[in-house]
Amino acid sequence: MRRVPVAVPVLLAAAVAACEQTAPPSESPLAQAAALSAAAAAPPVPAHVAWPPAASLDRGALAALPKRAAHAAGTSRVPVLVPSRRELLAAPVIVAKEHWTSFWARTEEITVSITMTRLSRKVPGIPPLRGAHIVRGEPAFITANEGIWSASWVESGVSYALDVECASPEAPACASDALVREIAAELVYVGGAGARAAGGKP
Repeated sequence: MRRVPVAVPVLLAAAVAACEQTAPPSESPLAQAAALSAAAAAPPVPAHVAWPPAASLDRGALAALPKRAAHAAGTSRVPVLVPSRRELLAAPVIVAKEHWTSFWARTEEITVSITMTRLSRKVPGIPPLRGAHIVRGEPAFITANEGIWSASWVESGVSYALDVECASPEAPACASDALVREIAAELVYVGGAGARAAGGKP
């Protein structure tokens, strides 16, 4: 089982935000390459975060978090989404920094990690690339690599990336994208620094 360093998920999430920009399909390969190079070179900037309403705060899930994790969630600069499954809330690791927050938890069967960032790269004239899947009502990308299923999407102005890995590569639960979709659909909002401004009291 691989434990991803804290800094790495942030880079991955920023890359997801950057990949939301691509060249129009009608352009030549050379023009597309130039546009993508421009997007990669553009500095990431904080996106506007639309904080969820107070009524959507899942106080049960927040109360289930250990004190340290709950405190970290409360200082997050982005809305914090966590799995609703109590076994994944028993001993998670939540890290909150200026522009991003990460969640990590493991049970005997699966490891779940979520990165959340408000940083994005946008280049004028380059329209966004929409994922072919739908996650939480938003266009999303779903991929599998070395037994790890990943889903990425933008919600409330924040880029979210969810990774799910089974303890056994042969586990039936990870034979398809069903589990990562299920966990994504079950994510609940437990607050953040902007929740007070939105009327919440995490």
